[in-house]
Amino acid sequence: MFYAYDPWFFFESKMNRLLFRDRARKVSHRAATFGDLPRNHDSAAMRLIVGSLLALVLLLLVGFVPLPDRVLLSGHLYEPKTLIQTAATSGQLQAFAVQIGDFVESGKVIAYIKPVTTPEHAARKRISAFEAQSLQREHQIRQQQQALLIGKRQGEVNLLIQQRHWRGTLINLEVDHLRQQQNALAAARELFLNRYISAVEWQRMNAPLRVSAARIVNLKSEQAGLSFKLASARANLESAKLAAQLAEVQAQRQRQGINQDAQQRDRALLRTITANSSGRIVARAAEPGDFIGPNMPVVELATQKPYYLAKLRVPERLQTALNIGDAIDLKLLTHLTPLDGSISGTIRDLSALAVSDPPNDTSRPRDLIATVRLPKPIITSTGKPLSFIAGTQAQTWLVVSEKTLFDRLAAMVSPALGMRNAL
Repeated sequence: MFYAYDPWFFFESKMNRLLFRDRARKVSHRAATFGDLPRNHDSAAMRLIVGSLLALVLLLLVGFVPLPDRVLLSGHLYEPKTLIQTAATSGQLQAFAVQIGDFVESGKVIAYIKPVTTPEHAARKRISAFEAQSLQREHQIRQQQQALLIGKRQGEVNLLIQQRHWRGTLINLEVDHLRQQQNALAAARELFLNRYISAVEWQRMNAPLRVSAARIVNLKSEQAGLSFKLASARANLESAKLAAQLAEVQAQRQRQGINQDAQQRDRALLRTITANSSGRIVARAAEPGDFIGPNMPVVELATQKPYYLAKLRVPERLQTALNIGDAIDLKLLTHLTPLDGSISGTIRDLSALAVSDPPNDTSRPRDLIATVRLPKPIITSTGKPLSFIAGTQAQTWLVVSEKTLFDRLAAMVSPALGMRNAL
C-alpha cells in the first residue's frame, strides 16, 4: 500500500502540517501519485499474519464440509416394443397355451414347463408305474377268468339246447309211433268188438300203447327239466357277462384313478410361464419338447407400453449403490440447461451382462446395465414436455459417497505411509 493510505502517515500529517508540507515540496508531481513512496514493513507483516489466520480458518471450515463423490452414468433412450418372455426354471417345455398372433393379457398363461425331476419324484413315479402294471396284469388275469367262465356257461347253454332238441325229436318220433299204434289199435278194436279178437289178445295189443304213452310222458318231463336247466344256464351266462363288464368298469376306474394321481403329481411339478404385460405373440423361441434353462427366451411379445425406457452403463463397482426400484433423475444431452430440468425415472432392472467387453475376457471388469423406466409422455421437472427420439443420449450423476477434505487427504496419505513402513 502507498503512504497516502497509511493511517500513521495521515495522523502525522494532520498533527505536523509543516512536516507534510516539507515532504510534499521534495517529491515531484509524478511522485505525488504515491507510487514511489516507501512501504511500511510492520503493517505488511501484520497483514500477512491476518491473511494466514483467515486462510487457516477457511481451511478448517472447508476441511470438515463433506464433498460429494460423483460418477457419471451415460446411456440412451428407447421405446419398448418387443418383450422377451423367459423361463424362471430349467426343464422341458410341455405345451403352449397360446398361438402366434394371439393377443394375451397380463398374467395369462403362455406355456407349460416341466422342471427337472428330483430323485424322490422319480422313485414315486417308478412305484406308481409298478402299481399300474400290477393292476393291469390283475385285470388281464380277471379278464381271462371271466372269458373262461363265460365260455363254460355258453357251452352249457349250447349243450342244453342240443339236448332239448334231441328230446323234442325223440318225443316227436315217439308220438308218431304212438299214433301209428293207435291207428292200428283202432282197426283191431273193431275186431275186438265183433269178437274176432279175444280179450287176452286185446290186452297184449294195448300193452305197447301204454308203454309208448308213458315213455312220451317221461320224455316231455325230461324236456321240461332241460328247459329249466337251459334257462338257468342262460341266467348264469348273463351273470358271467355282467360280472365281466363290472370287472372292466372297475379296472377302468382304477386306471383312471392312477392316471389322475399321475396327472396331479405332474401338475404339482408343472410350472407355467405367464405374460408380464399385455401384447401379441409374434414369435416362438422354443418348441414343445425342448429343454430350456433359466432366463432362456420362450416367446416374443409385441407390446405398446405406457412408458419409455433408458439403458445406462454402470461400472461393476457400483452395483451395490443401485437397487431395483430406486428413483433416478436423467438429463438428455440435447437438454442440459437448468431451465429444461431433469426427467424422473425408476430403475426397473439391473443386468450383469457385459455389453462392451468380450465375455471371455475376465481381466477387465464387466459392466452393469441399468434399465430405467421413464414416464410417457416425457415431462421434465420444470414442466417442459420433451419429444421422444429413440437413441437420444442420456446421462446422470450418481453420488457414490460424501467425504470431507481431511478424509480424502487421509485416504491419500495412508497408502503412502503403509508403503514407507513396509520398506
